[in-house]
Amino acid sequence: MQNELNLKKIRNISILVLLGSLLYFGYTKFFGAGKKTEALTEDKSKFIISNEIQKNHPFSVVYLQEKALEEELQLPGTVSYDMNNVAKVGSRVNGRILQVFVKEGQYVKKGTAIASIQSVDLGTTEANYLKARARLEALKVQADRAKDLYERKVTSAKDYEMSLMDYKSVKAEMETSRNALENLGLNEAEIANLEAGKYNSKNLFIRTPISGTVTEREAIIGQAVNARDNLFTVADLSVLWINLEVYEKDLASIRMGNEAKVIPIGSKDESLKAVVSHVGDIIDPVKKTAEIRLEVRNSKGRLRPGQSVTATVVGAMVASSVNKAKVIPAGCIHKIEGENYIFVRNGDGSFSAKKIGLGKLYDNWVEVTEGVASGEAIVEEGSFVLKSEYLKL
Repeated sequence: MQNELNLKKIRNISILVLLGSLLYFGYTKFFGAGKKTEALTEDKSKFIISNEIQKNHPFSVVYLQEKALEEELQLPGTVSYDMNNVAKVGSRVNGRILQVFVKEGQYVKKGTAIASIQSVDLGTTEANYLKARARLEALKVQADRAKDLYERKVTSAKDYEMSLMDYKSVKAEMETSRNALENLGLNEAEIANLEAGKYNSKNLFIRTPISGTVTEREAIIGQAVNARDNLFTVADLSVLWINLEVYEKDLASIRMGNEAKVIPIGSKDESLKAVVSHVGDIIDPVKKTAEIRLEVRNSKGRLRPGQSVTATVVGAMVASSVNKAKVIPAGCIHKIEGENYIFVRNGDGSFSAKKIGLGKLYDNWVEVTEGVASGEAIVEEGSFVLKSEYLKL
């Protein structure tokens, strides 16, 4: 009898455990949905996330938009110096090169000596200056003495005036010689050294008139040079020009100040920002093109004069439907295994991961060519959370 009671109790307990398990399973299945991220389809493209995640990470949605996009012109171009910041450096006097102090690619500051020459012509000009200076000192003494004698009525006014005229004449001659020295490249310190007896004609420095990089060097030690020879090119490469040719029909959309993007041919780096700084006033009668010029900052040295580039110039707004595109914000798009995806919020509270095709990029907007329909709620804010949950499936 006791054994029958024990068996009955065990059977009742087993039934209660079974009922409890069934109730728990049913509750979690039908009432506990959303407690964790769960795929709703075999390919995992549709899924749900927990209420807690949705509460802690608010989501915002956007919809596919049709925008009239700015017309863009893609043009081949060539990089050149900024002509306001480039200098051809040479000797101002005939002579022969003694030393060269710089190499191509070297950065130099304004006033730096980059070569030295020996010049007979400069020696003649220096000698003329020193002679005029010595004569001026002697005539000054004479003029001061003549003035003193005239004031004491020892000499006539005519004698004093003649002495003063000689002094002024030689003074003008000395000033002319000094100007000639300055025109030949001597600075104040070098002229002072000359007055102290040190001739510069034996070692005249050629100095750069601007700060920049030595991009070309033609100077060779022992080379005979004259004032027409360009021995060095020094350029500030932090700002460069890009020269483009635009067809006449496209000129109406190009204006001073228009933005542009520049990509060096063969480069995989990001584009550089540029600005239209000049639009040509003349149309080539044969090619029917006009020249335009972009100005671009080259702080990282990615561009070099003579380099070929592709430039995309942003022009006027185009209102025609031909130039309209369906776009979404770039922040909605995520790379997953090399493909572009967006996340769509469905009407039942679930989410779908959709692979899309992309067209052109316009600032913060991206053209969508396939994969999403008008009216679908595309998640923007919070889409990174959805990506993270999707990758867990």
